[in-house]
Amino acid sequence: MKNNEYRLKYHLMPLEGTIADPNGMCQIEDTFHIFYLNDPQAFKTKGRVPCLWRHYSTQDFINFVQEPIALLPDSRYDRDGVYSGSGFYEKEKLYLFYTGNVRHEGNYDYIMAGREQNVLMVQSADYIHFDDKQLLMTNADFPKDMTKHVRDPYVFYQDQYYMFLGARDIHDQGMILAYESKDKKEWKFIQRIKTKEKFGYMWECPDYFELSQQQILVCCPQGIKQHEYENKHQCGYFILHGDFRNNYQLERFQAFDEGFDFYAARTFLSQDKRRILVGWMGIPDCPYKTPTIQYNWNDALILPRELTFRDNQIYQYPIRETKNLRTKHLYKELVEKEIYYYQSHVCQIHLEITFQKFQIDLRKDLQLRYDGKILTLSLQESGYGRDKRCVKINEISEIDIFSDISSLEIFINHGQKVMTTRVYDSYHDTKIKVSCPMTMDYYELKSYNIIEKKETKR
Repeated sequence: MKNNEYRLKYHLMPLEGTIADPNGMCQIEDTFHIFYLNDPQAFKTKGRVPCLWRHYSTQDFINFVQEPIALLPDSRYDRDGVYSGSGFYEKEKLYLFYTGNVRHEGNYDYIMAGREQNVLMVQSADYIHFDDKQLLMTNADFPKDMTKHVRDPYVFYQDQYYMFLGARDIHDQGMILAYESKDKKEWKFIQRIKTKEKFGYMWECPDYFELSQQQILVCCPQGIKQHEYENKHQCGYFILHGDFRNNYQLERFQAFDEGFDFYAARTFLSQDKRRILVGWMGIPDCPYKTPTIQYNWNDALILPRELTFRDNQIYQYPIRETKNLRTKHLYKELVEKEIYYYQSHVCQIHLEITFQKFQIDLRKDLQLRYDGKILTLSLQESGYGRDKRCVKINEISEIDIFSDISSLEIFINHGQKVMTTRVYDSYHDTKIKVSCPMTMDYYELKSYNIIEKKETKR
């Protein structure tokens, strides 16, 4: 496969084509499993190509095995794409729930007609090979006032099985449809979960969990007016009060990431009870240009992040296993307007800050500027259409910048706010300049080790 200078070192990427929503993450014994959407032919044809599910496994988040393809669009009910879903581990079997996409040829809008969104389930005893596709629901099983956009099943257990589906009704209101089941096969509709006022026309990629005794409902609302949220599509969460099956209330929506490239977040619970989030370092329908398309690949997954809850919000920070990527360490006291050239883009930069107004110039033309109330991330040529994103924050004491060849994940106050962006500049552009004194811990990071596993007979 042809390579180029923008391929990342410690982020999961597609072998070719696109990478999108992470799905079905779980830990089974000592192994973590991460599935993701992949369209390997995305840049080789002008027509639509059905996506599939690929699969990484790891025991340490440094050495990854590229497992055989988990799901192919090879049935009547998913022929035009194996869309997003979730994983559920029970009694030494891993179940994957997903949306099978079918598009009919004709003069359709593919919103009200011309599309099938089928809910399917497969299972595996070795967690690698999945078979026995079972059709669980079709559009006929959804409420009558739904459009043909109902997808992305998230399955969990609380005294019985529950499934959340992202949905769009005929009035273009986004919501979650909740179902219950006693056997994972027969599902009964129980509830719509939505805001009192319309909040976007579609909610994708639902997820649900408890964190510090708070119920958290995750989704990706599409079509929100952009006076408050700057990306075209959002990814974040509601704090949910009450019983989602009956009487519930949703607090205000909070975005997970204030940068340019973040969507389709999914979480799982590790065996040591950490709630870990993985997301797509990309966003649908974005106006940005992507120079890697000429090499037949695009996008990546973010660093896995551990979630904690305090001050009525979720904090996010890279999982502790990320520290094992560190190699060289340098401590330096940065002085005002001094330009410092560090060794490599593949690094973590930790800055301790005492001044409440500052500017940080990084790499070729990236800038972080804080006026005491708003932190602004801006790029010029290296952003390829990414211009400016802002986040309100009352005080900043530290910033962690996880830099890779063509990406930055910026964690403010140990994850109180996060900003993620792709950036395309030269490996020579390794400079940092600050407007006021700061201390810097610089760590070089090593690359992931990716092992491609050949398919074997079962």
